[in-house]
Amino acid sequence: MLTRVCDRVTLVVRTLMWIAFAGLIGTVALQVLARNVLMSPLIWTSDVAQLLFAWLIFVGAAVGLRTGAHYRVDMLPEGNRPLNLLADAVALLAGFAVAWLLLYYGWELAMVRKTATVQSLDISRFWMFLPLPVSGGLMMLYLAEAAMRLVAARGEAVR
Repeated sequence: MLTRVCDRVTLVVRTLMWIAFAGLIGTVALQVLARNVLMSPLIWTSDVAQLLFAWLIFVGAAVGLRTGAHYRVDMLPEGNRPLNLLADAVALLAGFAVAWLLLYYGWELAMVRKTATVQSLDISRFWMFLPLPVSGGLMMLYLAEAAMRLVAARGEAVR
C-alpha cells in the first residue's frame, strides 16, 4: 500500500515540477527578452526564477531519491548479500538523518524567515525556504518505502 501512495505522490509532485520547470523557463526567457530586446528589465523575474529553482532542486532531490537517479558507488562485491544488505541499511539510516535535518531545521529556517518579505513579489520569504522541509518530508516517505523493501529483501536473504 505504501508503494501505491508513493507512486501517486510522485506522480503529483512530478506534474507540479513540470509546471514549475515550464514556469522557470518562461520567467527566464521573459527576463532575457525584457532586458536585451525591450531594454526594460523586470525586477520580479529573478525572484520568481529563484523561488521556482529552489522548489525544483529540493523537491527534485526527493523524487531523485525515490527513482534512484542519484549517484551510487558500489564498493562491495555483489555476491555478498548480507554485507550488501548491511550497506543498504547504513545508507538508509544516513538518508533518514539527512531527511530529518531538512525537515526539522528547514522548517525552523522557514519559520524564522516568514517575517521577511520578497520585495518584488510582496510575499513572505517563508515560501523561499519551504522547499527544505517539504523535501525532507518527501524523503522520509520515500525512505520508509525503501526500508520496507529492505526488510522484505532481508527476509528473502534469510530463507
